[in-house]
Amino acid sequence: MRYTATRQSCNSVSLGEAVLHSSPGGGLFVPDKLPVIPAPFFMNFSGMTLPEIAYVLADRLFGDDVDSASLKKVVDDAFDFPAPLVRLSDNIYAIELFHGPTLTFKDFGVRFMARLLSHLHSGRAMNRSKRLSKLHVLVATNGNTGSAVANGFAGVGNVEVYILFPRGKAGRQLEAQFTTLGGNIHALEVQGTIDDCHSLVAQAYADPALNAVAALTSANSINIARLLPQTFYYFYAMAQLRQRLGDKIKVTAAVPAGNLGNVCAAVAARSMGLDLQRIIACENANDFLCQWLRTGRDDTPRAIPTLACAADKGRPSNLDRLVHLCGGTPDDVRRKVEGVSYDDSHIINAVNGCYEETGYTIDPHGALAWQALRDNLRAGETGLLMATAHPARSLTAMNAITGRAMDLPLQLTRFMNGSDLRKPLLPSYNALREFILNNL
Repeated sequence: MRYTATRQSCNSVSLGEAVLHSSPGGGLFVPDKLPVIPAPFFMNFSGMTLPEIAYVLADRLFGDDVDSASLKKVVDDAFDFPAPLVRLSDNIYAIELFHGPTLTFKDFGVRFMARLLSHLHSGRAMNRSKRLSKLHVLVATNGNTGSAVANGFAGVGNVEVYILFPRGKAGRQLEAQFTTLGGNIHALEVQGTIDDCHSLVAQAYADPALNAVAALTSANSINIARLLPQTFYYFYAMAQLRQRLGDKIKVTAAVPAGNLGNVCAAVAARSMGLDLQRIIACENANDFLCQWLRTGRDDTPRAIPTLACAADKGRPSNLDRLVHLCGGTPDDVRRKVEGVSYDDSHIINAVNGCYEETGYTIDPHGALAWQALRDNLRAGETGLLMATAHPARSLTAMNAITGRAMDLPLQLTRFMNGSDLRKPLLPSYNALREFILNNL
């Protein structure tokens, strides 16, 4: 499969170039054409495991670039945790995407990406000098992406990871998930804002002198190798639904929406042949997509803090990719994606209401999707709620919302016992550049 840029006309590139290089013109790489999964697959997939489904899809997406044995190893290593389907009501089901190492759906894409990048780089997919022996992964984060990336890449050979995060934004529990790992994981506490972190990363990508001596790439959702594996769990969710309810179901997916990577994955899955009736993007009070769908305005508002903090953003970084995947115009997006938004008062009511009605404890991001399905599910439809994070990932918010103290799972408490290895970094590009050069 070949890839092209969303913003600047250029020749299509290989998988290695798409995942190990920045897209020209500030755009994002997208597939030239997504593969359509043959109909016989859907006749038999309801009894397949997640790794089995993932391998079939990965072979269609990446099989031209990665041999089957290597791809099978990538899949098996990446998806060694479950994604169970939970019945919440007569017509709403949740697929729990938070049983990986950091209890968030980002473990899916990041773990696959880490192993794929390591394979591509070791194979000299970049076709560059052998002196670029290490791959350097840069991530700007408020915490959630950083923890998934750090744990996904920890110990991966010939890869150095730089987690840039603003001081005082993430809580101690979240920071510990990437500040205590050490080794090839460098936790850089920037004395500034998340915008400063993003700016530093952007400057590194745009620095030709640095790129001449260091192989740089991103592990944010802008990287196509992280986004495409997120299609796998939509197929797996549908397989589980059909196994329970039969083949005649009409499924509407409600997807918590921040930078729109998960929404893009839903659109891509449908383009590959998955029978999703509707896709609802569920925003918090940072409702850029809803406003854009209504008015077409494409400005960059300042993000405001909410209880669903992982979805706090200004202009979503995957908007251009969403437009491309939907067909190329805003009207195409409007035909294929619906948008809803809820403020903190609705999130509080949804978390508590879901528990009262079903006994299920849902996190603030999943609560957006729960409320969207309660408000918008049509007669005869089955709602698929993408439960993207364990409630304990939002511990402070959940304690405040529910009035109950929540215990931390062992997967998270183990980080709290480690030594804090963060390194302070001035919001200066020269400081970041020097740090990277010292780790060549």
